[in-house]
Amino acid sequence: MGTITDVPSDGDVPIVYEGAVADLYVDEGDHEVAKIATADLGDDIERVTGRHPAITGSLEELSGSAVIVGTVGRSEGVERCLRASGVDVAALASERESFVLETVDEPLPGVDSCLVIAGSDRRGTAYGAYELSERMGVSPWYWWADVPAEKRDAVVVESGTYRFGPPSVTYRGIFLNDEDFGLRPWASETFAPEEADDWPGIGPTTYARIFELLLRLKANTVWPAMHPGTKAFYRYPENPAVAEEYAIVVGTSHCEPLHRNNVDEWNDSRGEWNYATNREEILAYWRERVEDVADSENVFTLGMRGIHDSGMPGGKTRAETIELLQRVIDDQRRLLDDAHERPVEEIPQVFCPYKEVLDVYRGGLDVPEDVCVMWPDDNHGYVRELPTDAERRREGGSGMYYHLSYWGRPHDYLWLSSVPPSLVRTELVKAYDAGARDYWVVNVGDIKPTETELEFALDLAWDVEATRSVSSAEWLREWATREFDATHADDIAGILAEYYRLSMARKPEHMGWSTVYPDTRPDEPAFSFVHEGDEARRRIDAFERLEERAESVYEALPTARRPSYYQLVLYQVRCAAAMSKTHLHAARSRLYAGQGRTTANRYAELAERAHRRIEAETRYYNEDLCDGKWDGMLSHRPRDLPVFDVPATGSLTPRGGAALGVVAEGHRTPVRGDESPPPSLPTFDPGVDAERFIDVFTRGDDPLEWSATASEEWIDIDATEGTVAGERRLWVEIDWSAVPDRRATGDVTIEGAGVEKTVRVEAASRQSGPRGDFVEVDGAVAIEAEHYSGFTDGDPGVWTGCDVPGRVSGTTVAAEPATFPSHAPGSDAAPVLEYDIELSTVGSVEIEVHCLPTQALNEHRDLRYAVSVDDGERAVVSIDPDGGEHDPRWQRNVLRGAAITTTTHTIEASGTHTLQLRALDPGLVVDRIVVYADRGRRTYLGPRETTLEK
Repeated sequence: MGTITDVPSDGDVPIVYEGAVADLYVDEGDHEVAKIATADLGDDIERVTGRHPAITGSLEELSGSAVIVGTVGRSEGVERCLRASGVDVAALASERESFVLETVDEPLPGVDSCLVIAGSDRRGTAYGAYELSERMGVSPWYWWADVPAEKRDAVVVESGTYRFGPPSVTYRGIFLNDEDFGLRPWASETFAPEEADDWPGIGPTTYARIFELLLRLKANTVWPAMHPGTKAFYRYPENPAVAEEYAIVVGTSHCEPLHRNNVDEWNDSRGEWNYATNREEILAYWRERVEDVADSENVFTLGMRGIHDSGMPGGKTRAETIELLQRVIDDQRRLLDDAHERPVEEIPQVFCPYKEVLDVYRGGLDVPEDVCVMWPDDNHGYVRELPTDAERRREGGSGMYYHLSYWGRPHDYLWLSSVPPSLVRTELVKAYDAGARDYWVVNVGDIKPTETELEFALDLAWDVEATRSVSSAEWLREWATREFDATHADDIAGILAEYYRLSMARKPEHMGWSTVYPDTRPDEPAFSFVHEGDEARRRIDAFERLEERAESVYEALPTARRPSYYQLVLYQVRCAAAMSKTHLHAARSRLYAGQGRTTANRYAELAERAHRRIEAETRYYNEDLCDGKWDGMLSHRPRDLPVFDVPATGSLTPRGGAALGVVAEGHRTPVRGDESPPPSLPTFDPGVDAERFIDVFTRGDDPLEWSATASEEWIDIDATEGTVAGERRLWVEIDWSAVPDRRATGDVTIEGAGVEKTVRVEAASRQSGPRGDFVEVDGAVAIEAEHYSGFTDGDPGVWTGCDVPGRVSGTTVAAEPATFPSHAPGSDAAPVLEYDIELSTVGSVEIEVHCLPTQALNEHRDLRYAVSVDDGERAVVSIDPDGGEHDPRWQRNVLRGAAITTTTHTIEASGTHTLQLRALDPGLVVDRIVVYADRGRRTYLGPRETTLEK
């Protein structure tokens, strides 16, 4: 659509200008949602300009300029105005959920100009009205995230015809799930307590707000909240009525067949929930609901699982389960056919092969051709199965059930929203390209705090080509411009990109290295405190820099925009940072207590302070933000899992007096004064600019005077003396201009409290002549995948830059397109990435490839790469796990955000070699490559990149 301007030119339509306000027209005979959207448009005009237009159903009352809102075939005003326009009305009416906005001169007697908002159907009309609202400056999140409207003195629509739709995905919506910790308590106790006087639930007042939001986001479908303890959707007679008013299609989740909420509506008086033994009672239970809702616009979920999120009872073997589920579906189809006047083949239905049901489906279950198969992700954002060529030809099509929030194995992530939009795009576009285009539902938990990510998913569903054509960074900049203005858009997009990267490395809820079912206590985090410049400290430093950036934007924003920024950005950044600090500081305190460091107590206090920070931020969100509007919406400890407890910390009683302690990078044990040879720092390489550290610390209760002396002039220390009352990290560098032309060794000696402790420093020899792009340092070569030395496109398939964040660099490389035919291992037609590496080690090396934990397109495909050195033998690896929730390989992959696999290769001579990586199957996204020569894995993320400086 063209811009909204302040001063009209020829053909423009002034809505508010120089004191005049255009009238809004909506036909009394139009759909209820058209009237609701028109009323909201009037309120939005007032939010922007302070002037509220008159709303009328009479064309005779219009004068000057007007906005005509209506549905083709239901609105006299739209019909008459479109006759004066160039719009092909028949073409518009033939499209689903489409709309046109057109400026028309003198469309009616007494009306100089009008803006026609014409919908092909009732939702198209609503989308058109809300599209104008957003263009004027009203965010879809004006209420749900308290985004203030952009204030304007005038609103003028530039002349033109603007077409939108039809949508890329037919049914697009959200699943309100795991609402126990946010949406249900907030709705029941804060927003609409009068609707929860008998038991907690989510009633029509709340759903009206949810449905308005869905329309503003151009969605059309809801799976209502359905957890145990929540009053079922249909126990409120007003809920389906409100859905009808807002034209929202109601469906139900994978474990709620035929619109029945089993955890609330099925009771023991009906007998057991077992179709093999209680078929007639279950059929009667389903029949009641199907007949009640037959006249509404619904989508029916077929199949059967347990009462809640568990496997269907009744079958003892796979064959028996398949036979029983087949009987269920056949009976359900008969129920639908009996309750509707139209044939069952014309009733929208879905079947979701979720969790264990996927195995049943793969076993030969016959799902009728007119039923949409709704493919699942693995609950952690990675698509588990997509249609085969034959399944793409199904009349009912395919859909996608996707998670932005999850309760379950290997660990929940219900608290903060951290699935990157770039991952959402990669996986949902893959699904779309594979043919899953008919029904997308995104599990968004409580809506908050998944606002940004769910909007991105719904943008894709509305217009996949437009949304996929921009990077996630561009999309975030546009989003931030709308929500907070262009001044800070780049900063906010960058802040969120870094938040997503850090969360890909480890989600906040997964920082305890614990699991659920059974719930385990937090374990030692895998981030290293002693290797790679203190990997754990580098994560803390990254979060502290991120917090500083986020706080700086907060302080610079106008006061009116701070509440929305807090909800959409700052709360998540602060709490994710505090969660990492909680567990990493606690683990450091335990390590340091074992080393005898007096600072163990300080890190214990920092861990506990970070834990209290999370509590304080959540209390502010609930109780103080927007005067308590969101009280009850957020919990900082969903399900009271152990990861949210006060962490176990270490403590130390210092010895009396002054006592020196020294620890060298790469070692957990303090240096002893009599060690021979002394412990060494990791080797320095002349081609890689790296610092190494030595920690000087106190072991007693008195401050300590210390000095550091280098045995060689080429060893630089950032400080050589001082007094320490806790700890002091010394950074060691090499002056390569002074190093001999051979491998060199020296020492750093630390003296204090009457003792000396020595650390060895080793520098690799300088080499002349050409070298690779990446060099072996301290026994390893580390590569960020996007920094390839060369590439060759495949036939088919290419490697392309991908903005799904890598765990270290924030960028990855993907094999595209997402659905190309596979290559044989020996094929030279596969796309190739090449990396020139410099190895000093001869013999056996291990090549570790870090990929996103994506999965093969379907059970008949694989997800493989081939790796070789110098065009030698190709080692072929599949990263495709079983994908079931009990698969330990899959569990490990999703918790660490990476599928890490290793191959072994023989290096005959030192020097420059070329590593080749081939994509044999579509769907690979590569993050990092590490070549381990004469050492093993020491850190969680792997070594820092060993790029050769040239």
